[in-house]
Parts: sequence; structure tokens; C-alpha cells
Amino acid sequence: SIAADVVDALVYLHSFQPTVIHRDLKSKNVLLSETWEAKLSDFGISRVTSLEESMTSNIGTVAWIAPEVLTGGRYTEKADIYSFGVLLSELDTLQVPYAEMIGKSRENGFSNARLAMLVSEGSLQPSFTDNMPAPLLALARECLSFNDTDRPSAMKLSYQLHSILKDYHANMHA
Repeated sequence: SIAADVVDALVYLHSFQPTVIHRDLKSKNVLLSETWEAKLSDFGISRVTSLEESMTSNIGTVAWIAPEVLTGGRYTEKADIYSFGVLLSELDTLQVPYAEMIGKSRENGFSNARLAMLVSEGSLQPSFTDNMPAPLLALARECLSFNDTDRPSAMKLSYQLHSILKDYHANMHA
């Protein structure tokens, strides 16, 4: 699955010492091969962190950025996990995040700045359809936790996602 390939790329990046943070995880930076294998791309704003350092610059695309990044606070590789949660919303809804609000932007003055403010306050998250399997929705919500310490590591996320996908495929063929 696309999601599993992306999370495995995050496991790889986050396993480096010092950690590599992608910082711009979004659907446009996920390339698909002819066999639908997903590859993470665009490492132009990726950064290596030292053990004492966490990032503070506000880089990336607003709709996919974690709250702590939007507020200019210190952040870690868990910002990538938040962005992955946003990507799961895209894979589920087949729309860019907050499409329903962005579509009304001309009418109500909704802007990237307003979006950033709402996300940074924790009062706005991407939407999901009712068709998303409950275990996958719970995992996506965990990735989108407001507090970065409540988000899983890439390794834990990979394990959970692969388990969910294995169970889902087993039930489909049962």
C-alpha cells in the first residue's frame, strides 16, 4: 500500500543518528512506480538534527504542517508523523486536506493564515470518510495528535499499520 511504503521511508529517515526529518511530507512528494510502489521525494528542505537540537524554522506546506511547527516552536521527527496523518486523510478522502474550506475561501475569506491558526490551536484537523476502517482511523487520529509526544514513532507506526493492513487483507479473503 502507498501508506505502508511512505511510513517505511519515514522509519528509514528517522533511524539515522542524527535523525533526518523530511519536513515536507505531502502527497505531491510521494511518487508512484508503474507497480504502485510509493517513493518519498523532495528532500530539499530535509534537515539532519543533532541530539541536542530540534528544528524551529517554519518550513513546508501549510495544510500538512504539524501544530508545533506552525507556531514556530521546537519540533522533532514527530512533525513528519503528523504530516503522515494528513496524508492518510488524503488517501481516504481523495482530496487535499481542508478542501471543503479552501473551496469556500473566496466566499468567506478563508486563507492559509487562518488555516495555520486553526491547526496551531488544535481546533482543526483533516477530515476522514465514514468508509475508513476503524483501526486505521484510530491510527490516523493518533498521528494527528495535537501534542507531538502523543504521536507514535515511525517504527511503532509502521508496526501498527502493517498489522492493520494484514488483518484487513486477511478479512477480505476470508
